[in-house]
Amino acid sequence: MPSTRDHADAALPARRIGLVMSPAEAHGRGLFQGISRYARPLRPWLFHLSLPHTKAVARLRAWGPAGIIASVFDGALERRLRDLGVPFVNCSSDLDSPGVDRVCLDNEAVGATAARYFLERGYTGLAYCGESARLSSQMRALGFSRFAREAGVAPAEYSDTRSPRLLDAAGWRWSTGSGAIRRWIVGLPKPVGLLAAHDPLAMLLCEVCRETGIRVPDDVALLGVDDDTMLCEMMYPALSSIRVPSVRIGFEAARLLDTRLRGDDRPDGIHLLSPLGVMTRQSTEFRASDDPWVNRALVFIRQHADEPIQVSDVVAATGVSRRNLETRFRRSMGDTLYRQIQRAHVDRAAVLLQVGDQSLERIAPASGFNSREVLSRVFREIMGVSPGQFRERCRPPRADATAPR
Repeated sequence: MPSTRDHADAALPARRIGLVMSPAEAHGRGLFQGISRYARPLRPWLFHLSLPHTKAVARLRAWGPAGIIASVFDGALERRLRDLGVPFVNCSSDLDSPGVDRVCLDNEAVGATAARYFLERGYTGLAYCGESARLSSQMRALGFSRFAREAGVAPAEYSDTRSPRLLDAAGWRWSTGSGAIRRWIVGLPKPVGLLAAHDPLAMLLCEVCRETGIRVPDDVALLGVDDDTMLCEMMYPALSSIRVPSVRIGFEAARLLDTRLRGDDRPDGIHLLSPLGVMTRQSTEFRASDDPWVNRALVFIRQHADEPIQVSDVVAATGVSRRNLETRFRRSMGDTLYRQIQRAHVDRAAVLLQVGDQSLERIAPASGFNSREVLSRVFREIMGVSPGQFRERCRPPRADATAPR
């Protein structure tokens, strides 16, 4: 027998919500997941999905949506969608049109996250490769450079100036900028921590390194953005990437649209959401040092990050005295050997916290810690938050049953 709540939900008027975004991209799929998570089961929203193309405008006009959520970086298309005269939220951070509700990624924070990640791993050479025609890329470069310069490092930068995308529509084929990219990467001082504006670009850069004999991650530690699992795992070595809160962006965009549909017309502006951290894979597993004995120790530490290794284990693996190795670490890394071991364990724990729902009791031994208590203490010291807080920050949002419909 249907419940009273079922009857109440059925009595709510259905609203047509137009979605203009690409489901072929991980970010677009995450947006839709967040939107649907907000809507279901409390709101009878009917969705119409269109690709970010001018044909979408005519189709939506004929369908008659009550509101639109989009992820479009073309200003003309954004204006045409707004001209439909219904509440509109854009999740793209590549436009800054006044008067447009926007929920999107904080791209300066993305750049800062990458710079901090490399600097903590001992890199004194940093570089950024992006796309000059994209505002998001410009802001990532700004955040990367600003954080690095505050730490006393001046990063190199390459930005394509001849086309809006470094990759053509056919896939990962070379574009007109490929020769310049090749010369730029070859000329970078090594080792270097290199941030690409997004994962597809990182794939191109990895191919450049392979064809020019540059080793990833030994010479170039390569980091992408978006953590598109399919693309990141497709690469060899597997690509480390900055995780973005696509699901939460979609969720908050749906929440904002819902307030507009209920008549709230207060100025709202731009809502920026921070990145979720770095998913470390093989392309950044190496840590930078000019000292070969330190590098040998660092490789051993990374390879055994899931084991409760001690300083004595690392000393035995490198074949030099403990005092000698400790001195080399302080001089080369500005840190102790013991602290580097702790960082490797914490990085391993962070990965496990992001990809599953294992208890801390299981994550602790799988990341080299003797107990949940030790994991929690060291994780907070290094990450600034508890493991539980870190997991909650990375967890997709859930629909609020008490929210207005």
